[in-house]
Amino acid sequence: MTKQEMLATIAEKIAGQGNQVDCGGALSEILNALVNGAIAVEVTDITAIDGAILDSLNVGDKIAKVTGKQKHLYQVSYKGDGVGEGLCLTYVDASVIETVSYDFTADGWAYNSTDKWEKA
Repeated sequence: MTKQEMLATIAEKIAGQGNQVDCGGALSEILNALVNGAIAVEVTDITAIDGAILDSLNVGDKIAKVTGKQKHLYQVSYKGDGVGEGLCLTYVDASVIETVSYDFTADGWAYNSTDKWEKA
């Protein structure tokens, strides 16, 4: 369940119900998603993420890069605040460590670089 899907579920099933919340259905679904860790968003190109999405991310948020039937999990490992700062998304598996960097400029977010280490 993505972050947006969790927020939509909360809004749909809990908001405005006061103490009459359907705890049996909505609460268990939301808690299961939290335990499993919400994915903030899914993208097909990790180097061309929309600026609005990058704005919404915080350190620790997760992004899934979808390539065919595979998903690769990146985590926001750094985010600075303001012009001249940036954001790093880091992917780790058994043989690769990759960090994709974005800069925040006066014109918004811009892809900077991808640094990759592969196990020999």
